[in-house]
Amino acid sequence: MAAGNEADSGEGMSEDKPTGARLAGRVLNEVGIISQLASAEMLRVLERGMGISEFSVLNHFVRLGDGRTPSWLAKAFQMTRASMTAIVAKLEAKGYVTVETVPEDRRQKTVSITNAGRAAHARAVEAIRPASERIVADFGEERLAKLLPELAALRAYLDEARNERDGL
Repeated sequence: MAAGNEADSGEGMSEDKPTGARLAGRVLNEVGIISQLASAEMLRVLERGMGISEFSVLNHFVRLGDGRTPSWLAKAFQMTRASMTAIVAKLEAKGYVTVETVPEDRRQKTVSITNAGRAAHARAVEAIRPASERIVADFGEERLAKLLPELAALRAYLDEARNERDGL
């Protein structure tokens, strides 16, 4: 999905309200554009060498806990195991995560966030704060508070559908 105007979705700015699959498509298109715009803003302010994927893995660990296998992370992030392994290797080289062999099954490894990783995450969140504060000031806390439950519900629905499809 390309960031841009309404024409990017293939839908005109017609007066009739979309329904059914067109409505879902429009919602997902808007979410995709928001994701691209938010990612671009984050890349602008994250510390040098920290990519969105790396921040996302650290953020995942801070929010939901660590100790996951690279395969599990790859499924959760909907990417190949090789791509996730590359992200984990970058984080490990920076000292932000550790990769340990599972004693019961020496073929498996688990990834855990380190204190340095938590500190890097905290710096990233702090770097994003001015943009977040601008959004609150310009868009309004009340409007954002109204959006959050519906966006969280859509995310939970999409997460569950992915989990069922991918066996997570």
